[in-house]
Amino acid sequence: MSADRTPVTGPFRITVEAIPTGVTLDVSSFVESLILDLVTEQAEALGEILDEQAEDRPYDGHRPESLLVEELVAELSTKIHVYGGQCLALADRIRAVAAPKAVPSQREAGDA
Repeated sequence: MSADRTPVTGPFRITVEAIPTGVTLDVSSFVESLILDLVTEQAEALGEILDEQAEDRPYDGHRPESLLVEELVAELSTKIHVYGGQCLALADRIRAVAAPKAVPSQREAGDA
């Protein structure tokens, strides 16, 4: 994986790739960290959420586990820190791959 595609190398890698309508940001190293935090540090909270979901009751427009999920999200670190020059590298990479691309006209495409 080239440094060009991965402008942010830490504390969590962020890879930027072009798609036809913009870019994708791959933050899998951040997600891995969140999952590990969930299963090691927040297992009890996950159990409470699962218990609430398992209870058989008619739906009244409110999911009782919603508050538990909100509390869990508040406990987790959901912000990805990007430091120093990596901020500019990330912005440059997004700008480069998201820049409008020239679309060949029908005539040019047929001549090729």
